[in-house]
Amino acid sequence: MESISLNRRSFLKGAIVAGAASVSAGVLGCAPAAEPEPAATAAENMTAEIYANTKWSFEVAPEPIADDQITEVISDEVIVIGSGVSGLVAAASVLAHGGSCTLFSAGTKAVSRGGSNHAVGTKTQKRLGLDYTPESAAAHFNNEISRQGYRMDSRKWWKWINESGEAMDWITDIMEAAGYQTTLELPYVDPNGTFSIPSGAHNFYGPEITNTANEGQPLMTATFEKYILDNGGAIMYNTKAEYLIREDDNTGRVSAVIATNADGEYIKFEASKAIIMATGDFSGDADMMAKYCNAFTDYVADSAGDYDAEFQFGGLMRGDGQKMGLWVGAAWQNTTPSAPMIGWYGFPAPCSDQNHPGILLNVEGERFMNEDTSSVYAGYAISGQTEKKVFTVWDSKFAYRFDKWEALGNNMDNLGIVPVTADEKAAEFEAGAENGTYVKGDTIEDVLNQLAEQGCIDVAAAKAQIERYNADVAAGVDTEYHKCKDFLISIEEGPFYGQYNQLGAAQMLCVLGGLRTSPKCEVLDANNKPIEGLYNVGSMMGDTFGTFYNFRVPGQNLGMTCITFPYVLGKELAGK
Repeated sequence: MESISLNRRSFLKGAIVAGAASVSAGVLGCAPAAEPEPAATAAENMTAEIYANTKWSFEVAPEPIADDQITEVISDEVIVIGSGVSGLVAAASVLAHGGSCTLFSAGTKAVSRGGSNHAVGTKTQKRLGLDYTPESAAAHFNNEISRQGYRMDSRKWWKWINESGEAMDWITDIMEAAGYQTTLELPYVDPNGTFSIPSGAHNFYGPEITNTANEGQPLMTATFEKYILDNGGAIMYNTKAEYLIREDDNTGRVSAVIATNADGEYIKFEASKAIIMATGDFSGDADMMAKYCNAFTDYVADSAGDYDAEFQFGGLMRGDGQKMGLWVGAAWQNTTPSAPMIGWYGFPAPCSDQNHPGILLNVEGERFMNEDTSSVYAGYAISGQTEKKVFTVWDSKFAYRFDKWEALGNNMDNLGIVPVTADEKAAEFEAGAENGTYVKGDTIEDVLNQLAEQGCIDVAAAKAQIERYNADVAAGVDTEYHKCKDFLISIEEGPFYGQYNQLGAAQMLCVLGGLRTSPKCEVLDANNKPIEGLYNVGSMMGDTFGTFYNFRVPGQNLGMTCITFPYVLGKELAGK
């Protein structure tokens, strides 16, 4: 087989790309987008046969080092690779249930990304009077599995649903012993019922933080780092896994992993029971993105690949564990492409999970969707518009359409930040106009002209579209998209505000999935047989999500692959 590698393209680097252009009112005056550079001429045209018989660079295993190059050998029952939430929980669970464990990581610290941890049937939910159990939530999860087109291994979902309560209660006990409180994010009730979400996302609170969703997860990782050390475990940082050792000429048990330390010295980690990979996603590797999630390759920023990265947009890790698994015979997940996690939070919305409920316009000045949807679904709709650009305009009374405005981190215990009032939201619009987040004008046309200078919207078409929309609002029916009447909000009373965004790296979190994985976290080969001694947890677990991560179960990935599965796996391995 030949080996190929894509040249890294010029990735989007900024949060919002706003191209200044000279646009007269009513005319789309932007210069046309530059034509893409032609691809390098291939020796012959690509065919299915050539593609099937060509190896990507990341599929080619490195040459193993000689034994005399190894400077240290560390042996333990369980070796965990990675110091994110999933790796820390796996190691802590092994120790909590009587096993022995060593964890090492390429980074310099324990890291966390996100802050919502979804679980079902927990003591926190009972404390807050919620009827949220596997039985009562079954219909909701059946609906979510259907949204994913059944393109995942639904055995994993139901295992998580059934066992997440025990796992989260264990987490809660450890956090409370460390002086922190577990709380729940607020639910969302969609007037139409389509996009309602339950209150299952658990956050952690301490007096040193303000926002439980954005700042609570580092409390957890620091607590679990200490828990591991206090309970006889070992942690080594600045130590990067290079490749796995599989016995019997790459057909037997995975028994060790070769790593390099900060000085470039080789260390061999031997595991008598298991090696657990918790190395994160592959969104920072251009070649892996091109093969397994090619529609979003251009969303990856050059900053991706930092092992210490926390809540970072533009992609995260470079697929170290996925590559190591492929080199010892692991199969890739059945579901392709892998599921991207796009977090679209571009415009004012009454809660963090909802899309802007007013009007959304594309470059051509047209509405292109029913705006009564989630922020994430809106992002995917925007991705199909010209240059992925989107605009909105609202008026001075928009802030008073809702009694309160919720943000990510508002919780049922009112700890930290709390929802803001209509007056406070109106003040935010004024502040946003002053700092350049929004544009402001006395007329709709004035706002549209300012947006045209930023993002090249057709002013005349947009003005006509807003006039039609206002007429529909007055009549009480959306004749184009039949949006829920609760969100038919006119744009009539000045001053007016507007905003322009372009979907790109600023909304790209990561990509979920990778190696084919059993519900027991076993890494599988092409025949769906477990590779003895090798497990993976966290975002790299294959076939956990289908089309994409839609956030309709907030914190599902953290709660499922990063907490419940590593907790159960650690418990089972300790008992072997």
